[in-house]
Amino acid sequence: MKGPIKFYVRTISPIHIGCDEVYEPTGFVLNENARQMIVFDPLSFISQMEDADKTKFSQICARGTIASILEIYKFMQDKTAEGRIVDVCHDFLEHYKQTFSIPMRNKREIQQNLNNFAIPRTAFRSIDQRPYIPGSSLKGALRTSYLNLMESEKKLSQRAKERDARNLEQRLMEYGGIPSDPFRMVKVSDFMPLGETRTRIVYGVNKKKKTTDQDARGLPLIFEVIPPGTVFVGTIFVSSPLQGSGISKHVSIEKLLNSSTMFYTEEKQREDRELANIGVVINSDYVRFHDQKNSFLVRVGRHSGAESVTIEGHRNIKIIMGKGEKPKYIGHATTLWLASETRKPASLANLQPFGWVQLSILTDDLSEEFQIKEQKWQEKEDKHREIRQAEVESKAELKLQADEEARRLELEAEERRKEEERKKAVLEAMSPEERDISAVNDPKITENQVVKIYNKIDDFSEENKTRLALALKTYWEACGKWKKTKGKKTKGVLKQIDRVEKVKNILGQK
Repeated sequence: MKGPIKFYVRTISPIHIGCDEVYEPTGFVLNENARQMIVFDPLSFISQMEDADKTKFSQICARGTIASILEIYKFMQDKTAEGRIVDVCHDFLEHYKQTFSIPMRNKREIQQNLNNFAIPRTAFRSIDQRPYIPGSSLKGALRTSYLNLMESEKKLSQRAKERDARNLEQRLMEYGGIPSDPFRMVKVSDFMPLGETRTRIVYGVNKKKKTTDQDARGLPLIFEVIPPGTVFVGTIFVSSPLQGSGISKHVSIEKLLNSSTMFYTEEKQREDRELANIGVVINSDYVRFHDQKNSFLVRVGRHSGAESVTIEGHRNIKIIMGKGEKPKYIGHATTLWLASETRKPASLANLQPFGWVQLSILTDDLSEEFQIKEQKWQEKEDKHREIRQAEVESKAELKLQADEEARRLELEAEERRKEEERKKAVLEAMSPEERDISAVNDPKITENQVVKIYNKIDDFSEENKTRLALALKTYWEACGKWKKTKGKKTKGVLKQIDRVEKVKNILGQK
């Protein structure tokens, strides 16, 4: 095999590859019905809040107490959000709700529980947040299997167990330092996801390999995993060392891949026996790798088991003993870390080991199929992105319009206030007679008020009497009560006729 070879990885069991990133509770909300975690950008989420919610959120944050952190989480869980979906196990939802029920005064318990909800993420691509398998992780697994092959050929352990890992590797592959390390010629690309690649939040529980009355010491952990059946694509290239490079041992890709199947098949068979001994049901869908051409078994990521990351015959695994006892070192692990849907599984039957993947050579036909799958996903994502962008722009436009309308109403209210103040100042500067004249000219005045002011006309000064008369004429003309009307003359009509006549006399009109 010459040149880079295309491979694909299919996960067989849950995979977690650490990346020093976590999901914080301030960055997600839970959809209980769908059993999903919606991960969003906190700044974007807050920026889209209503002003009242922003004010409330700021007030909670300003408290700066342990209890206020829990209040923040409660506040955010009541809100809807858009973002990336991560599936969660049912017990995680219950666990999270239990945390919300902790009394606010119990600061220590709040702190202990909140620390559990900084959830370690598996390695992901920053461009689209999808998980991937780093080439360094896969290369490390291949190196372990290759070193075990070298040990089976050299049988160094029959002479003496080597406790120093670096010295052991140099002896097995016959090199003196990093420049002459044969694995410098092994190039493993990052393995990229295909299509929609969902992840899941599960628990990691520690179980003893031998059934006893006491549980294993490890506490349940929460983290994100890549579920079984997920596919990733990448390349592996093993080149020949250049003359004068100092690399004396050549690693062939055939030997590298065969060593992987040999080592990890034995490790899986051993682990399957251990799982069966404690009641874990082995997944019947697991592929029988030794019967598949161009497929190789590999183990990657966290909780892969001490035996799968060390060299047989030289293992020196630290075992933590009881309180006050010194740890001891033996050639095998005494516990297993297993993926669980619950913190305290009632049965071990449905637990799964971590880290198993199938590495297979990618054929042209399968490559084309994968490309079509990825292209369809990209087109779907582009469409969703356009829709989301349009929604964001629409919301922004609506908010802008609402803000402008609010500013317009505020300016109008301010103008009205100023006008009222101006009118009030003018009225305060008037005499009582002038105020009455101004009142008659006000469109809001009632007929009863007009009559009351008219009844005071004889007490007005001559100048103001004329002005009031003009104001009364204008008012009654507008109301249709200035000219005489045909029909029955009621008492009220007669009184109005008298008023009009009096006003006419004051104005010198007939």
